[in-house]
Amino acid sequence: MATISPTAYNTPLGRDVVVGDSCDGLFDLYLLESDVAASARTGVDPGVHDRGTLWQRVVSDHRNYYDFHSFKMLAGGFLVGAAVANTQLDQEIQNHFQASVRGATSDDWFESLHSSKELGNGRYTLPVFATAWAAGTYFDETQALATTGRWGERSLRSFLVGAPPLILAQRFTGGSRPGEKDRNSRWLPFQDNNGVSGHAFMSSLPFINAAKMTDRPLLKSAFYAGSLLGPLSRVNDDDHYPSQVALGWWMAYVAATAIDRTEIANRNLTFYPYLADNGGTGAMIEWRF
Repeated sequence: MATISPTAYNTPLGRDVVVGDSCDGLFDLYLLESDVAASARTGVDPGVHDRGTLWQRVVSDHRNYYDFHSFKMLAGGFLVGAAVANTQLDQEIQNHFQASVRGATSDDWFESLHSSKELGNGRYTLPVFATAWAAGTYFDETQALATTGRWGERSLRSFLVGAPPLILAQRFTGGSRPGEKDRNSRWLPFQDNNGVSGHAFMSSLPFINAAKMTDRPLLKSAFYAGSLLGPLSRVNDDDHYPSQVALGWWMAYVAATAIDRTEIANRNLTFYPYLADNGGTGAMIEWRF
């Protein structure tokens, strides 16, 4: 359902045009100019979304992350993770993966997966996110850079909202790395801090955010496939169990989903330029709820 909030604008003739819930002769939708022409005359970009301030977006991110929807997602993921980590299944999957990769006819698979490890190194990725965000902010007239900036901002906000719960989950599960302790991946709360892979979380964030920014099926699938490279490198290097990298990926997905929900909510408020039949110009405000 869409409604239009009442707003008044001064026209070139000095009269006010009021945009309200009812058209009733105030303006004719069929007289709308092209987006480019109307934007030039009114100074209002077509389809401009009021995203609020950065602080408002971050607050909304946290509200979305800590609501019941995200809780159900996290609870479901950790229930599955617990079932795998606290049985022999984790070790069996790990053994099968190691045997398959290391038993290959060449080391290409191992070396390729190993090189993906640095995707999860925050010393490299966080500056990349920040640089992309800054470039998009200062060169927002270029569509490619503006989109890149949105991606960088989303990735940083995902880290901001998802990193603290990740650190808590690492300690709370208390899982250990392969070969580190005799209990393998079993959870003993606060006995260790490797129950969730931080590398898997960091390396998948940029790809998941990119996937959520496109509606093209092939591109979305490619980004989601890319989000698995970092997590697989941790299993490949025998640094984490499958359940631990899966939980790292899942926590990144939940964080990126919270940011995406913020962006979708902000898109409910949209501004459109219009031209009235008496020659007046203004902007139409649409609020979807």
